[in-house]
Amino acid sequence: MTRAPAAVTAVTQFVESLATASTRRQRHTFLKEYVAWIASTQQRSTNAVSTKDLLDEENAAGWLRAAERGSTRRRPGLGGPQAPASRNSMAARVSTVNAFSAFYGRPLGLQRPPAEFADPLSPAEAHRVLDALSLHQPAGMLQATWERSVAVIAVATTSGQGLSALHPMRLDDINLDHRPLPRVRVRGRWHPIVNAVVRRALERWATTHQTLTAGHLKALQGGDVQQLWVTTAPGRPRGGAAAAPAGLPAAVRTLEAAHRKLTATALGSPLLLEQFCIPEDPQGTAAAMD
Repeated sequence: MTRAPAAVTAVTQFVESLATASTRRQRHTFLKEYVAWIASTQQRSTNAVSTKDLLDEENAAGWLRAAERGSTRRRPGLGGPQAPASRNSMAARVSTVNAFSAFYGRPLGLQRPPAEFADPLSPAEAHRVLDALSLHQPAGMLQATWERSVAVIAVATTSGQGLSALHPMRLDDINLDHRPLPRVRVRGRWHPIVNAVVRRALERWATTHQTLTAGHLKALQGGDVQQLWVTTAPGRPRGGAAAAPAGLPAAVRTLEAAHRKLTATALGSPLLLEQFCIPEDPQGTAAAMD
C-alpha cells in the first residue's frame, strides 16, 4: 500500500490539479491555514502534519470553528485583528476542505453555509478605504498593478458603476483638465470628480498608462492603446507564440484578480468592487450628460 504524502506535499499536489489560478490561490491559502492550525494546536511542525490529519473530521471542524471566531486571521481586517470571519470566507473554507478530502478519496461532505451578499460601504467608508489603499503599495504586488487597481476603485466610487461598466472605458473618458471640476465618463455619462484622492489616483494611472503603452506606438498598426485599463506585466507564452507584452487591453478577469489581491493583502479580507459603488445622490451635483 502506497503511503499517503505529508500534508504539505498533499496540498501542493491537490492545488496543482486545479484548473484556474484564482482557485489555486484560494485553496492553497486556506489549506496552508489549516495545516498551520493543526501544527499550532498539536504543538508540532507543519512538516509533521500528515494528510490523514487534514482528512480527520474533528480536525476540520476545530479549524473551521477557530476560523469563524477570527482566531486564524493573519492580518487585521476592517473589523480588527480578531474580527469573526465572513460567511462567504467560511463557505470558501468548507468548499476547500470538501474538495481536498474528495480528491484524496475521503470526502467529508461538510455542510457549506449559504453565501451572503456583501453590504455596500457608506460613502465615508468607501473614501476612507480608497485613501488607505492609495497610500501604500502592498508587498508582492507590482507598482503598476497597484496603481491600476486603485484607479479602478476611484472610478467606481465616483460613478457608482461596477466592473462591467468600467471595463470598456477609454482614455478620453477621463478629463482631468475640465473646469470647474475634472470629470470621468462611464456609459456615456459624465461624473464630476470632487475627491482629491480620486483625482490623484487617476493622474497617477494616466502617467503609468502612458509609460506602459509607449512601446506600442510603432508596433501596433492601429496606433497607441486607447483602452483605459491595460495589462501591467507581460503575459504567458501560449501555443508556442511569444508572450504578449505589457500595456495591452486588460481582460475583466485580470482586473478582478488584481482587485481581490489588493484588498485581501491590504485589508486582510477581500472586498468586492461593487461595495465601493456609491449610489448617486438624486439631489446632488452628480453626473451631466455629454
